[in-house]
Amino acid sequence: MKIVKYTIALLMLFWTNYVLSQTYQLQYPGYTSYYNYKTLIPDSVVYFCQPHKKVADRLAGFHASGDRKNLSKDYEHSGYDIGHNADASDMNGNATDEYNSFDFINTYPQLPNLNRITWLALENYVRKICPCRVKISWSGIDKIIGPDKVVVPLYCIKEIWCRGKYEKYVMPNKDTVNRHSFDYYKTK
Repeated sequence: MKIVKYTIALLMLFWTNYVLSQTYQLQYPGYTSYYNYKTLIPDSVVYFCQPHKKVADRLAGFHASGDRKNLSKDYEHSGYDIGHNADASDMNGNATDEYNSFDFINTYPQLPNLNRITWLALENYVRKICPCRVKISWSGIDKIIGPDKVVVPLYCIKEIWCRGKYEKYVMPNKDTVNRHSFDYYKTK
């Protein structure tokens, strides 16, 4: 039995190292993505949420820059929204940053009740308390979608550093997430 446990532990360590070795730092002026070419989603995205006046409307569509794949077909008919990490509304103080927020290096598959309700409420909260540093990451793999095999996170995580305080929210990527308000998912 111990051999099986050790074998599983070694396989998990190998898989983690393999996945992490596929991560590349891609920096736009508005945010930094630690994009993973294996999972086709960022391991994390970091940005500063600042108070601003809106200067850009949502004119951009989701797109891929550089040599990365356009993942539109992966999301098509999948039941998942293309969820921003560095939110477009946090980037709309600058037209270029807002456009760049629609790059697939800044997105995760999120179920509609997470993306449009509970996660959105958390994004609105962050805008109310800003300026702050924000990091979005994920944990666990729920499934794979599309022909390119985009990983769907089991949990979406948002960490906030604001005025000397730290907050962390861990939300399940499930349509039942909206049964609770965003603050229910704040970790202790």
